[in-house]
Amino acid sequence: MLIKTIHTTTMASMVNVMSPIVTRSLITKFKTPRLKPDLPSLQHSGRLNAIKNDPRKMKKASRRSIVVSCLDRPNSKSNKISGYDVVMKFYSSINVKNQDQLSSCISNDCYIDDFSFAKPFRGKREAMRFFEELVKSMGQNVKFCVENVCEGDGHSAAVNWHLEWKGRKIPFTRGCSFYEFTDEGGRLVIRNARILIESPIKPGGVTLSLLKNITFLFDEFPKGAELFLEKPYAIVQSAIRIYGLFLAPLINHVMASYLKLLSNMAEFFLLVVKIIIKIRNLFSK
Repeated sequence: MLIKTIHTTTMASMVNVMSPIVTRSLITKFKTPRLKPDLPSLQHSGRLNAIKNDPRKMKKASRRSIVVSCLDRPNSKSNKISGYDVVMKFYSSINVKNQDQLSSCISNDCYIDDFSFAKPFRGKREAMRFFEELVKSMGQNVKFCVENVCEGDGHSAAVNWHLEWKGRKIPFTRGCSFYEFTDEGGRLVIRNARILIESPIKPGGVTLSLLKNITFLFDEFPKGAELFLEKPYAIVQSAIRIYGLFLAPLINHVMASYLKLLSNMAEFFLLVVKIIIKIRNLFSK
C-alpha cells in the first residue's frame, strides 16, 4: 500500500505518456501469478513483496509501482473476462478432465493446429475428439503446468507450459501455444490455436546443414520449389507411394532377414545363459 502513495503526480504523468501496448505488456507480467491451485506456475509475487517490505528498494521499483497503481485504479476492467482467464480455464479443464468445461472454451468453428500432426483439426467436433484422446493419454497423474501467459491485444495470448507427473517435471514435454480468441454468444472462446512441442531429438548443427542444402535446391530449381511450397503434403504423399511401390519390398526383405538374425542370436545367448546356470548349479552342490 505504501508504493501506491509515493510520487502520485509523477506516476500519473508517466502513465499518460506510456503507450497502451507498453502498459499492457507490463501489466501482463503481474497477471501470470493468478494461477489456480491445480496449475502450478513460476511465481513472481515473492519479489514484489520484498520490494514492498524494503523502503530502500522503492526508488528502483518506480516502474512497478505504476503497474500496481494501474491495476488498482477504479476504472480498470477487472470483471471483464480476458484471454488470460480463458487460457487458464482451458488448461484447468484438461487437468481435471472436465469435458463440458473444456468444450465451453472452444468456438464452434475453431482451428487447432498441433505441429506434431500432419493436418490441423477443423471445427469443434474434430478438436474435442483430439482433446479427449489427449486427456486419456495423460492418465490420472500427468498435469499441464503453465509457466507464463503473455496477452496481446485482448484477443490473443501466448503460453509456455510443460507436463508434470505428480508434481515432477517430465523431460522433453515443454511447449508453446499461441491462441486467438473470439466473442461467441457473449463469451470469449478460443478460435485458433497453434501448438509447438519440444522434440526429444536435438539435431543441433545438423538443422543448419539441412537448411543450407534445402535453400540451395530451392535456388537451383525455383519451379520445383514453388510447386513444393504450394502443395507440400501432396508431394510427400507421392514420395511415400513411390517408396511403397519400388523400395518398400526390398527394404522389407532386408529388415525381415535382419530381424530373423537378431532373433536367432537372442535364442543362442539365452541357451548359453541356461547352460552356464546349470553348470553353476552342478558345482555348487
